[in-house]
Amino acid sequence: MRNSLKLPILPLLLVVAGCAANPTHTEMAEVSGQAFFVERMAVPSHARLEVVLEDISRPGMAAERLGETIMTNVGQPPYEFQIEYDPAEIDPRHSYRVAARLYDGDRLLFVTDQVHQVITRDFPSEVSMRMKQVQPAPGHPLGPLPASFAGTLPCASCPGIDIQLDLLSGGVFFLRETYQDRENGTFHDMGRYLLSSHDDQVSLHGGREAPRRWELSDPDTLTLLDTEGARIESELNYSLTRQDAAEPVEFAGLMRGLYRYLAGAGRFRECLTGLDMPVATEGDNRALEQAYLEVRENPGEEVMVSLEGRISQRLPMEGNEPEWTLIPENFIEARPDLACPEPVRLADLRNTYWRLTLLDEAIVQRFPNQREPHLVFHEDGRLAGSDGCNRLAGRYALEGSSIEFFELAGTRMACPEGMAQADHFARVLQRVDHYRIMARHLEVFDADRRLLLRFEAVALR
Repeated sequence: MRNSLKLPILPLLLVVAGCAANPTHTEMAEVSGQAFFVERMAVPSHARLEVVLEDISRPGMAAERLGETIMTNVGQPPYEFQIEYDPAEIDPRHSYRVAARLYDGDRLLFVTDQVHQVITRDFPSEVSMRMKQVQPAPGHPLGPLPASFAGTLPCASCPGIDIQLDLLSGGVFFLRETYQDRENGTFHDMGRYLLSSHDDQVSLHGGREAPRRWELSDPDTLTLLDTEGARIESELNYSLTRQDAAEPVEFAGLMRGLYRYLAGAGRFRECLTGLDMPVATEGDNRALEQAYLEVRENPGEEVMVSLEGRISQRLPMEGNEPEWTLIPENFIEARPDLACPEPVRLADLRNTYWRLTLLDEAIVQRFPNQREPHLVFHEDGRLAGSDGCNRLAGRYALEGSSIEFFELAGTRMACPEGMAQADHFARVLQRVDHYRIMARHLEVFDADRRLLLRFEAVALR
């Protein structure tokens, strides 16, 4: 009996002795204050503020971080902050500072550009910091991304069309158009955008209609062009302007993409944009999951699905950065036999078969049992092709957007049809001055910027 009573006593004594040996926990201290900016600019409501406390006592070495605070969805300034730190880590001989950065996603919007010392050397533990706007890197044709462009364009049958165009990094766009004074007059589109070969135009390749082209006169202005890529001759305003802050709209409508379900979570890769995103467990998600499980052959493989839904920014289960998320509202069908088409991309001038489609504003004719008019630009500067009747050969030279053909020659066979068109093509080649590639089209201009030739990329090699 006495042994059974003594057995618990030894462990209890060890625990008590261990507690007595631990030092007293240090009470934390804090620096606090506010960060602000004076520029008249609205930032996204989901903006993120990061404030750090650093030791800056070692010249030529990176600052040592002692504490930080990260605040999400901060909205508009001023921003109040507190940073806890351990006083035992403070050396009175050292210098310490706080610094702030304001982000929209990965894009840095504002940053402190002065040293705000705290704690030691008679500096306070409370500061007020002014941040300065970060300017976009020079030379980038579209400026900082993501970017929202907005404006009201002319409308033939309504007072105007309110447009917001969001250009995201990675070549994705979202578009919302609202026809004023029309019931159910709002339409959405999404897809990919491309810059032209010399960064002077942007084309939108979405799901609603033929590609739209915009002139990029400066990083803050997009001006709608006609279907041929020329300026619209009008006194009306066809321009969209960059907004102070990017606030991307959500897409709502019919979409197709590749769905996969693994480890209890679904993901969706939308065909037009290529966006790969999580699927929210709401709406018609259960029907989507069940249809997938019925038709997929192997776990985790992708299956083409069609549905109606929304693409919106949501906070993930882990992390504090919003991400694009699919909200499936009405599942339509699953088709494992289908795949997304290849994404649109900018064709290469060289080693591409360029079929002639437009010659001096006239549609190019093709004749049976004859070669079609085309050109191929080889890597070594050789030019080859056909005028639709005879073979062409020569050389070309490039400098920026300028292009020159020289040493042009061709065979001299008579053709049953199309001789006038072939002769015209050969003459026009002597007048070329510069070129532009937009998506899969090559446009060639004279010195007065008049369109002479348009080609279509047929086979990329």
